[in-house]
Amino acid sequence: MATTSGTTSAGSGPVLRFLTVSAARELGVLLSLSVMFPFLVHIIPVPEDARLGARLLPAFYAPLLAALLGRERTAVAVALLAPWLNWALTGHPSPLGAVAMTIELLVFVAAMRAMLARAGARWYLAGPAYLMCLAAAAVAAAAFPALVGGRAPLGWAAGCVVTGVPGIAILVLINWAVLRHYPPGADGDGARLA
Repeated sequence: MATTSGTTSAGSGPVLRFLTVSAARELGVLLSLSVMFPFLVHIIPVPEDARLGARLLPAFYAPLLAALLGRERTAVAVALLAPWLNWALTGHPSPLGAVAMTIELLVFVAAMRAMLARAGARWYLAGPAYLMCLAAAAVAAAAFPALVGGRAPLGWAAGCVVTGVPGIAILVLINWAVLRHYPPGADGDGARLA
């Protein structure tokens, strides 16, 4: 998001811009999606004990799109801001849940970018990235048990994987579709590091 353009009025050197119009537009669209996806999932009528957010993992869709399309800074910004924006607008997740979700999303984005750089664009990368983010969240929960309501971190992480199987499948499907329709490289304008 940081770019240089022109010189200062005194001609002393380039001006550093942290947020260009296109980057702001991109961030705005992805933050809107990061609020819209969970909201739409939560308004689907289901029995009270069914937690669709935990099953479908909608908070991961926008950061996944940004990471796959090579928008690393935007992906990090969405991972940092989306849980708190959702909390401010809807009251969900709780503040402790927002901390845990922020950790999960940051590790998810970092894992996606690292795997794209190392292994290249692969259709299945969202699955391992999700498992890595849960492992990191379990480590954080071991240090701060309140993040997961005092539950055992490994049991919590295992429960998240079991509950989130449909969501992991959706993440892999999004991963595949983005790479299929926006392949890496100059022609496809897909993932920059792949």
